[in-house]
Amino acid sequence: MKRTGFAKSACALLACLLVMTLGSADQARAQYPDTYPDQDDSSHSGGSGRILLPAIGLGISIIREVSRQKQIKEQEELQRPAAQRPRVSKKRPNRKPRKTRDNRSSRKAAPRIVLPETLRVARAKPRIYSIDGKPWSSDKEFVVVLQSGLSELAVSEFLAQFDLEVIDQTRINLLDQVVLKLAYPAEMSPQQALLMATDERVYRAQPDYFYYPATEGDAEPTDMLEGLQYAFDKMGFAQLSGEESGLGVKLAVVDSGIKFDHPSLSSSVTDRFTAFPEADSAQLNRDHGTAVASIIAAHAGMRGVAKNVALMSAQVFRFSDKGHMVADSYDIVRGIDWAVENGAEILNLSFAGSKDKFLQDALGKAEEKGVIVVAAAGNEGPDAPAAYPAAYENVIAVTATDEDDGLYIFANRGDHVELAAPGVDVLVAAGEDGYGLQTGTSMATAYISGSIALMLEKEPELTVQDIKRRLARSVLDLGMEGRDPDFGYGRLDAYKALTSSSQPELVN
Repeated sequence: MKRTGFAKSACALLACLLVMTLGSADQARAQYPDTYPDQDDSSHSGGSGRILLPAIGLGISIIREVSRQKQIKEQEELQRPAAQRPRVSKKRPNRKPRKTRDNRSSRKAAPRIVLPETLRVARAKPRIYSIDGKPWSSDKEFVVVLQSGLSELAVSEFLAQFDLEVIDQTRINLLDQVVLKLAYPAEMSPQQALLMATDERVYRAQPDYFYYPATEGDAEPTDMLEGLQYAFDKMGFAQLSGEESGLGVKLAVVDSGIKFDHPSLSSSVTDRFTAFPEADSAQLNRDHGTAVASIIAAHAGMRGVAKNVALMSAQVFRFSDKGHMVADSYDIVRGIDWAVENGAEILNLSFAGSKDKFLQDALGKAEEKGVIVVAAAGNEGPDAPAAYPAAYENVIAVTATDEDDGLYIFANRGDHVELAAPGVDVLVAAGEDGYGLQTGTSMATAYISGSIALMLEKEPELTVQDIKRRLARSVLDLGMEGRDPDFGYGRLDAYKALTSSSQPELVN
């Protein structure tokens, strides 16, 4: 593969950086403890193995993405007039509100945050998304995406040359590339890591990023179902004829899996994929995916937005050895690839994590095939960095509101936010056959995905851009006039989206 002069210079510069890493890794880890995953030094023999983790985990990704990092510029803070601050929903069970600008009533004007202050002043910190101190990537494995068209022999020779241990290997049809999940080599020197990352057979070498469900806490059981689904009045579903059901539309929930035997979802799941066919039940928990799916397609016990949609379940989340429900970019892309290959028209991604070019490329290919991608904005509050995949340009980013149209207090903010939907204390399927209330941008995302399924049922010819334009002008504007970083365009009115195609275009 031909390389530009810039890339060659970047590689040379990184070689120096990797050498310096040997002496400064411990100091950097001490200065920024949230930046580096927790590591057990005893699990890697020799001193080089311990130092290599930050060198390879951060270093090899810089090689392929150094031009992107160069383009990140400091953005000026915009001021939001005090009279137009968003009304924030403070309904949040089981968690004390953190101190955010919305809580500082002594100020007359709250700053409008586009990028978090911490990233503007702590320039040495990598631009990552951290969730409550959980690891942002694996400390045991990394991902290598190989060039298109490599033979099996070429792949075997590459692995043998660098003495790499393959944990898993797959072909991503969306990208037409072989992808390897590899164990961090304990004895590989930084120089060898650099050679591997710049090998002509390698398209990209990067950390195996982690993503977490964008939902807060477990569903709270409730015996009072009547009147709890306020979203149906808020979003205009109650005004529809009742014939709209999403029939004939395929919607993939890329999540923790779905309890297809839950009474609310029996016969709703038409296709299933799991990234963990050998995992035992202790490693898996399908609660989050089931809650999301019930908002979309429940047909008993509670009302789903699109009860006859064909649900596709891509199980990519499981418990880590530290007890977190987590998915890595390798498995997420496998799930997305499977869903698109099997005809998914909508992808519901109710999770959040770091920026990842591997995942971004896969979603870009999905959009080229006409697939609509909807993702949760995240639950880390107004000062948090933008969460991905929601912040990618080709993804519809969804934030959450309550029954009074107040903004969920822990929702991420940013100019990428497009739509709002109910996500505070919403009714979901929970347990083996019960129901409960749950909060988070994950839940709001499901309402948008279900609404899109209804739109496609009525007008199958709608393109991705048609859908986005229709959604953008079918809203109740809740924040500042026009699109804003809190509510996006506003809270979706599904009745308008389904019954009107002549509304004026909205301006960003």
